[in-house]
Amino acid sequence: MLFKRALPVALTIAFAWLILISFLPLDPSIRVAAMLLDLRGVLVKWAVNLAAFALVLGFANLIGVHARRIRTGESALFSIVLIGSALFTLGLWSAHIVTVMIERGAPLTTAMQDTGFLVSAFDWVIAPLQSGLGILLAFVLAAAGFRALQMRRSVGMVLFVAAAIVVALTQPVVPLLGALQPIRAIVDSITTGSLRGLALGVALGSLAFGLRIIVGADKPQGD
Repeated sequence: MLFKRALPVALTIAFAWLILISFLPLDPSIRVAAMLLDLRGVLVKWAVNLAAFALVLGFANLIGVHARRIRTGESALFSIVLIGSALFTLGLWSAHIVTVMIERGAPLTTAMQDTGFLVSAFDWVIAPLQSGLGILLAFVLAAAGFRALQMRRSVGMVLFVAAAIVVALTQPVVPLLGALQPIRAIVDSITTGSLRGLALGVALGSLAFGLRIIVGADKPQGD
């Protein structure tokens, strides 16, 4: 038990410190510095390979979970659509790789790095779905805001509903109330500042979490 808990934590801390030290402004002509840089390159390649295998295992696990749901009849329709879409996309990507290899005479690794199919998939599928989800999210937030305002009237809820109304009325499809554009500029400034503060908080939280791991304060590998 001690071996299973202590070894992953020790390896994580050791490799984390080695990689962190390798990012210092070291002189590559020094043998130790060159060894650190080479070790960092090897570890990064290992991480990329492990991430690739994890992606394949995650895809296989996703197919297996939904296949079991189809057999048990639990949300079978959604599982069929998901598996069908995943296999159809995988088939198109495989056909694209084969086409690149035949037409350009490129090796498999080069053909797999061709992003033409991914860009097309994003333009045809992912971007429209994201836009649809964004529209639904706007309606859900507006409805939730009005319901919350009916249940409990507070300054925060009133400001939320007022901001939602201003944003809705100043969209390009509603060119009737151009007088609200200065207010929309204020709302956009507040939103931008809030998002930047949120991103900064996430970055500081990630940094703190990483520091706690490399000093051994947190041991998620040993739990």
